[in-house]
Amino acid sequence: MSVLSPKRLSLVFSLLAFSAVVSAQQNLGPSGPAAEATSAAGPKVPATKTITSFTQALRCMDQLFLAHGKQGIVITSAGVPDETGKVRTGTKEMVITAVAKMTLQSNAFEFIDFHGGGDDLARLFEARGDAGRKIPDYYIRGSITQMDDNTVRKSKGAGISLFFLDLGYSEDASFDLLSMDMSVGEAATRKILPVTSTSNTMVMVKGGKSGEAGGKLGKVGLSFNLDNSRSEGLGATTRALLELSLIETLGKFTQVPYWRCLDTDITNPLIRDQARESYDMLQDKERILFIQRKLGGSMNRYKGPVDGVANDELKQAVGEYQATAGLVANGQINFDLYASLLDDVQNSLAALPAIKPLNVPGVASAIGAPPPAPPAPPAYLPPGASTPSAPSASAFRVNLDSEKGGRPAYRVGEFLNMNLSLSSDGTAYCYYEDNAHNTARIFPNQFQSNPTLKGSSSVRLPSGGFKIRFDQPGREKVACIGADRELVVPKTLVGAKDLTPLPVKSVDEIVNQFRQINPAAMVSQIDITVNR
Repeated sequence: MSVLSPKRLSLVFSLLAFSAVVSAQQNLGPSGPAAEATSAAGPKVPATKTITSFTQALRCMDQLFLAHGKQGIVITSAGVPDETGKVRTGTKEMVITAVAKMTLQSNAFEFIDFHGGGDDLARLFEARGDAGRKIPDYYIRGSITQMDDNTVRKSKGAGISLFFLDLGYSEDASFDLLSMDMSVGEAATRKILPVTSTSNTMVMVKGGKSGEAGGKLGKVGLSFNLDNSRSEGLGATTRALLELSLIETLGKFTQVPYWRCLDTDITNPLIRDQARESYDMLQDKERILFIQRKLGGSMNRYKGPVDGVANDELKQAVGEYQATAGLVANGQINFDLYASLLDDVQNSLAALPAIKPLNVPGVASAIGAPPPAPPAPPAYLPPGASTPSAPSASAFRVNLDSEKGGRPAYRVGEFLNMNLSLSSDGTAYCYYEDNAHNTARIFPNQFQSNPTLKGSSSVRLPSGGFKIRFDQPGREKVACIGADRELVVPKTLVGAKDLTPLPVKSVDEIVNQFRQINPAAMVSQIDITVNR
């Protein structure tokens, strides 16, 4: 047995302590096993924003609410529970997110969060004595009402067998149905508003392809298998279905043309059927109130009382609008009139002055002499000047200007940069013509869909998420048509997508089309020179 001296013993302990420190650093340091385990457990795919096929539609709804003056509607919701027991998603948070996207600029809705056990809404009203708490006027109610697995299933396959080789191939597809019902109710009375009820269904696709091969090589057996399967996510489908239901339900509730945000119009059979259901659910007084409010206000066709009672003045206004909108001008309130007034394009017709008095049987005409014919435009106006198509009592002006003056000159590679403003509140449409005479609408567009502008504001052209870069020398144009009221878009341009070539020869042709159907239209145009 050997005996260690105190000096050697101290050295041994020091070495042991150093070894423990090194070991700890290896275990906890950036290159140690702990770091390797953390890295291995971490996600390999970076996080992304949640974007659905209705994300743009939610922004469009925000612009619609803004254009129609919808603001400060206090609502709440307990979410959209799953009545089938097959879908487990956080639908209340999805509702909050979707409503938030629809109220960024318009402030159309104020969502009051109230969460707890039992009947949340009842407990909410018990707290009326809390002066610092807002009580919602309405609430969103809905549920996942149907979840059918493998509603339709399709399978097919084929195979071949040889003495030395076996081959097989198969395809399989199945379809699941997910349905959601939604409506809006009055919070105080718990009365569901039938006109807001919606029911939508989405189909989820699951499918896969597989191949097999087997054979023998001498005495050795070989086998191969390849499988490729895909399945649409239940959670993502639930979010998309919820957003669609909210667009439709809140669009019906606020009586805005929500179908425009779904890339359709009032002539679509499904939209027209829904409008028919809404019309049938309304009582006579509610229908009359709707017509009075639509034809009154900014339309300025009806100036009588808004009381839900039919009168001769309303009948005359209805007849005049029907004649302008191409309906049977009998002065009667019917579904065709209701559907026409739901549609923004038709609504803009009401801003036009009547061309001649309309004699509805039994009702005296409320229209005086037709307006004078608009004067012919002057032979020449300086670039950027507004050319009136008719006298304007309010001296409304459209102002289109460039940072490079009234006759701007750009070089190839530079970007178009202009500003549009109106002298007072109104609407405007702007079009761009390149040197090959391709013409496209640049305002409004998919990034800024509202043509309405405040008199004290201006908008940059191009606006939104795109730019126009000059790539060839030549002559180009930008023209903006505006008015202190809604403009009627020419039939040849209705439904045309922005930033895509239009079926016209030049921007001048578009200006002429607007002038023919909009006597109050004003035009501001700038000619552009592009040099190398």
